[in-house]
Amino acid sequence: MSKIVSTGSYLPADIVTNTQLVEQTGIDSSDEWISQRTGIKQRHFASADESLAHIASKAVENALERYGQDIRDEINLIVLATMSSHNPTPAVASQVQDILGIKETWAFDISGACAGFVMATEVAEKISRDYTSGYTLVIGAEKMSSILDFSDRSTSILFGDGAGAVLIQNDGQGLPNYRSELSSIPDRKDSIVVDPESDETDKMTMSGHDVFNFVVRKIIPSLSRFIQREASDFDYLLSHQANERLVGIMVDKLEIDVEKAPVNIDRTANTSAASIPILWDELIQDGTLKLQGSQKVVLTGFGGGLSWGHVTFDI
Repeated sequence: MSKIVSTGSYLPADIVTNTQLVEQTGIDSSDEWISQRTGIKQRHFASADESLAHIASKAVENALERYGQDIRDEINLIVLATMSSHNPTPAVASQVQDILGIKETWAFDISGACAGFVMATEVAEKISRDYTSGYTLVIGAEKMSSILDFSDRSTSILFGDGAGAVLIQNDGQGLPNYRSELSSIPDRKDSIVVDPESDETDKMTMSGHDVFNFVVRKIIPSLSRFIQREASDFDYLLSHQANERLVGIMVDKLEIDVEKAPVNIDRTANTSAASIPILWDELIQDGTLKLQGSQKVVLTGFGGGLSWGHVTFDI
């Protein structure tokens, strides 16, 4: 079977606490208000000269360094999930390819907002079955600060920048015990939108209330059915880090041990498509996840579209 052989992540150096964010933006909020409603204490913001491709490349370089082998010319496929790219072309994945000095590969982006990394995992896992050797890179990367309206309290407090990367060694058979379920429904209320036609060009708007209801009414029941059918013996649930309260509700509804659904949103905020791979890498680094073939994980992402996805496999 194919297997995941390394992970990496990158968080920009600039850490902004809730108090600093309120002071810098002048929004009507406070550390207590943000912490109680979201669980967020701080977030990382990239500098003005730090591009999205740079952020993504740092996560990949981290993963390659840990793998300890120079396999850049053996990478067959790069799939990158993001919602914060401002350039229609070239793809951020292609820019990462250039930065890393990978001579030839198939590289493309997926736009699925906060469900993007699960979508990228699904696409990469299916395509990589065509390769009997070499490697696949799956990346989630966001520079959310570039699409935030910092006068809008409903979004500016929630998001941060960062990237995570997963390296798969291909053998033509796919990941062990891989199962998936992905879907989308029309977002007729424009719950999550970056509208280039608006007065605030390329700035994000979001209805937190609508998204919250979407997760509670649609995503959690869907995830519950998926786990019962495909992964009743899972070890860890790696959920998109949208809101600590939402993860708490998810744990309660699924009736699982809270330790099976780790969170890091207090330190990273919501990094959209990057949240799952950043969390995953942190769990690898602290020894919770081993990459030894003995643990089953469930990944769940949900967001713009409205889209969602659940995947499970052994790592």
